[in-house]
Amino acid sequence: MRKVAAAYPVIQEHELSELRLILERNLGVVMNAPREVLSRAAAELMETRGIGVVGTLLEQLRDWNAGCEHLAECLLDGETGFFRHPAAFEALTAIIGSRVQVLKPIDSSHNLRIWSAGCSTGEEAYSIAVTVCEAVNLNAGGWKLHIVASDIRRNALETARRGLYPKAALGQISHRLIASYFARLGEHFLAKPRLRNLVTFSFMNLAKPDFIGQFDCIFCMDVLPHFSTRQRALLVQRLHLYLQPGGYLFLGQNESLPAAEVNFQSQTSGGYTVYQKGMAAVAKAGA
Repeated sequence: MRKVAAAYPVIQEHELSELRLILERNLGVVMNAPREVLSRAAAELMETRGIGVVGTLLEQLRDWNAGCEHLAECLLDGETGFFRHPAAFEALTAIIGSRVQVLKPIDSSHNLRIWSAGCSTGEEAYSIAVTVCEAVNLNAGGWKLHIVASDIRRNALETARRGLYPKAALGQISHRLIASYFARLGEHFLAKPRLRNLVTFSFMNLAKPDFIGQFDCIFCMDVLPHFSTRQRALLVQRLHLYLQPGGYLFLGQNESLPAAEVNFQSQTSGGYTVYQKGMAAVAKAGA
């Protein structure tokens, strides 16, 4: 970040506390950034907007979602990586394989919708796409895959849409998969169209999400720890709503499902736990 003009006032501790509360209410996120980092981000926003009084900034932020989102862009690290939690993708492979066996004798066309909630710069969404492509032949057997990947950081989404990553970022991917799904451009690798065309990247505030249909799987990995206890429960309820009956929720390797009034059944394999939405609605429909 650039140096903040000295003309702007020092942000007091009680003002920072109020700023954190505003961000939590608008974004659902608990901003645990150090005082200096939060102060600098707020002061830079004041400079950009021509605001000279901290109280004015706080007043505007209460109903200024774009300002809160700008601060989130500066303060959330969005740490990610390809196949960051390998056991989760092994579980996805097993789930897809099981579904192939169940659906194959019943129907010749299968739609698979997956949501990467909090996708950061896109590595997770592309990892999901590679996993599904390796598990089923999308060009045969009638499979149609659509991955929706969302994040609150617009700059991260732009990186994700480009699909261009430095060589070091692909360290967890085999040479065979790199050759199949990426094209080398100098010291970078570009996700091939066959991969990028499977993913739609969209801006979304998970504290106030738009309903975008139901999904067979939702990846919400390493996202819940950023939310307050109350917002975690509310988000899990929304994720449950957005899952098809029998659908699966994937969390980070060391995360556990927070208490919420929803019906999930846990399945653990290889040290990784995936959560399945109850099948009651399916049974009721006679499936």
